[in-house]
Amino acid sequence: MKEFLTSSTLPFWLVFIIVAAAFGLTLLYMKGGSKSSKLLFASAGCMLAATILEIVIYSVLGGNSLWWCTSDKYGFFSKLFKLVPFALFVAFQVLQVFFFKGAVEEHIGKELSMKAMFICLVLTFPIAFVLAIVLGIVGVSDDTVSVIASVVFAVLVVGGVGWALMRNVRSAGWRQGAVFTAFSLVCVVAVCLAIFLLIVALLELFLQVLMVAAVVVGAIYAFGFMSKEASKQQPQQMFWDKDGNGHFTANARNEANRKIDERRAENQ
Repeated sequence: MKEFLTSSTLPFWLVFIIVAAAFGLTLLYMKGGSKSSKLLFASAGCMLAATILEIVIYSVLGGNSLWWCTSDKYGFFSKLFKLVPFALFVAFQVLQVFFFKGAVEEHIGKELSMKAMFICLVLTFPIAFVLAIVLGIVGVSDDTVSVIASVVFAVLVVGGVGWALMRNVRSAGWRQGAVFTAFSLVCVVAVCLAIFLLIVALLELFLQVLMVAAVVVGAIYAFGFMSKEASKQQPQQMFWDKDGNGHFTANARNEANRKIDERRAENQ
């Protein structure tokens, strides 16, 4: 499977098509007059299928899931051109999750909670990463860093999911609230994976820009330094007046010669 996923973009296009289908079904429900629950179930099925496919791709490829736009064989602008559609897809997927939430709320006539869970899950990776760096700088052992990062990660996940579950159960009852929380959790995890991959790809491009900028600045500095050294090594031309005194410019020499001529004329 790994060879197929690293040689064909078909699975990635399939994810996009499924998410687009889910969005279309949700939009059809929102704009249609029948408000058929079948449209919502079909949209939920598409979202779940896309989520499972995304998780499978990430579990197989890991950080190399965006090989089709971050490979070393592509240049900067080629990577950027390929990354723009993926960024739009991530935004589209986030929009679809909250769009579906609104459709479900309209269908059951009750308000549901998902924002807190989404924020907590999105912040898990950055907070754990920054915390690990800070603790590593201050000299905390690797085992302790792993434990602390894991605890923070778990607290954010449990806190976000627990808060959403509590509010959803209170609003829609245990069955509907728990089902929606579980479903939204799976979808939000897929969205977080997509956001994480996008951030990694953007950081890679940013580092590439920094490297190019460093090379350019270094080349300019080296050229300026070499030019300055070369100018120091070149002997400066001297202009000698009639008394044998040296001057750095021809004008200074001519002025000195004029004064010499005047002085000699007065002495005659």
